[in-house]
Amino acid sequence: MINTTPQKTADMVFANTTTEELITDIFSGDYDFPSSGKTALCLFGSYGTGKTTYASIFCKELELAKSRHAIVANPMLVTCDKTENITQMLSRCIASTNFLSFNHSGYHYFIFDEVDNLTASAQRALKSFLNQNDIVCVLTTNYLDKVDKGLLNRCVALNFNSGSPHQVKLRVQHLLQQDGLAPLSDELIDDIIQKSEGTWRNIIPAAFRLAKKQKSPKP
Repeated sequence: MINTTPQKTADMVFANTTTEELITDIFSGDYDFPSSGKTALCLFGSYGTGKTTYASIFCKELELAKSRHAIVANPMLVTCDKTENITQMLSRCIASTNFLSFNHSGYHYFIFDEVDNLTASAQRALKSFLNQNDIVCVLTTNYLDKVDKGLLNRCVALNFNSGSPHQVKLRVQHLLQQDGLAPLSDELIDDIIQKSEGTWRNIIPAAFRLAKKQKSPKP
């Protein structure tokens, strides 16, 4: 089975055209980011819609857009799972910014995964960290209503709920074709989408399972 994990923005199925257009505008420079006190994206949506996967893709493609260099130092992934207190967490992040960035743009990249797990005071501390001008952060959350409003004010919020059934079908059929499998009917994919509640972790295995039970297309 081919690697079905998105590797670039073009592989993503976005929740709507507003999200897709805003990302395109950031890369083109039509939307100046980071600037005006906004140093982070906040990707919000249900489970399994590609938020964490895209966070890394975004950092790499933004660096390419900013510096024209395809190589980018991997962003620091910070898992907000309450196993590390906010002081320790931010101390690691601040320490990394004290060194010269390995990126040609001069930015330091951070991914804060599932920020809704942070306490109110921890989110306020993170809000202060976002005031730096040499960082780019991507925050992910399944529960936008649990994110501090001041923290959100420093972010560009992007809807990362499941895409339209039509766009999901196109992506699924493309992946099946890449793997040499026969396409599925729209009815079958609609049933998969409904049962999976839009989660790619469920959609892809189910689609490949059904496709493998069908005859492979003639070469």
